[in-house]
Amino acid sequence: MSQRIKHIKQLHKPADRVARVIVRNIRKNMLKARRIWLNQAANPSGDQQDSEALHNFRVEIRRLRVWLQQTRDLIRNKTKARMQLKNWAQGSNAGRDLEVMLGLLQQANTEIDHGLPSIPLVQDSTKLEELFSQHPLTLKPRTRISVQREGKASFANWLADRLSIELEKTLPLFKDEDETLHKARIHIKHMRYLIEPIASLRHVATHPALTQLKAMQTRLGNLHDLFVLRQRLSDVLCDQLNERLSDLIKRPGIPTRGIQEALSATRKQFTVCLGWQANQYEAAMNDWHSSSQQTCRQMENALNSLINELRNA
Repeated sequence: MSQRIKHIKQLHKPADRVARVIVRNIRKNMLKARRIWLNQAANPSGDQQDSEALHNFRVEIRRLRVWLQQTRDLIRNKTKARMQLKNWAQGSNAGRDLEVMLGLLQQANTEIDHGLPSIPLVQDSTKLEELFSQHPLTLKPRTRISVQREGKASFANWLADRLSIELEKTLPLFKDEDETLHKARIHIKHMRYLIEPIASLRHVATHPALTQLKAMQTRLGNLHDLFVLRQRLSDVLCDQLNERLSDLIKRPGIPTRGIQEALSATRKQFTVCLGWQANQYEAAMNDWHSSSQQTCRQMENALNSLINELRNA
């Protein structure tokens, strides 16, 4: 990642100066990822297709938004540019949920032996192309006047403070409810994005902290994906049923039998898939209950070690 800090001396530089460099570099990465995805979307039959292109673009959008949010006490940017990033992020959420559901339903179809038809989920990228084709607005990050007046903390101390604040917000959220666990995952993602630029400095505590955060993010992400599947399954199956019924009523006569078969198949599919989701979610929650206390403690210790190391840098 080109946003990484490559020399230990940068930790001692003013936080606003280092933050501006990181934000500009993340934006360059985001624009590169955007360009790759738009080129693929314009030429879907091209030879070199990257299945992760849209995912990579969304990750860079999230990373940039996190850094803009975390550095708002240091630097200011154009509001319209931030709003554009927010619209890009929100506009791609539905596509991300669709990808998650597709993966889970494919997994369910391989594990469930009920002779059910697969659920076709096709993502229409037309709206995303229109959204992402908008000319990217310039952020122009500048140091806030208040920072200039009050003096500038070192980047290391600033980063330690931000990680400490995020950790304090995260720990109370490790409860059973999916909503609070999802909020914890968001804070974990923020801490991971904050730490990544210093990964190449080889601090003793950096690698353990990133390892713990990535593992926790994956576990909580899997839980939330199953939660999203339960919320959206009925909508997906209703859309599929509407397509079947639309095809049937276009035929001559009254396709009573076809309609009954379509309704029965959708009901069976919903019941079976919902049962699969419930079993998967229960297993994931049981696994979380059995190890969350130890995992959370390991993550907290790793982050506190890194925070102390940064304060003493």
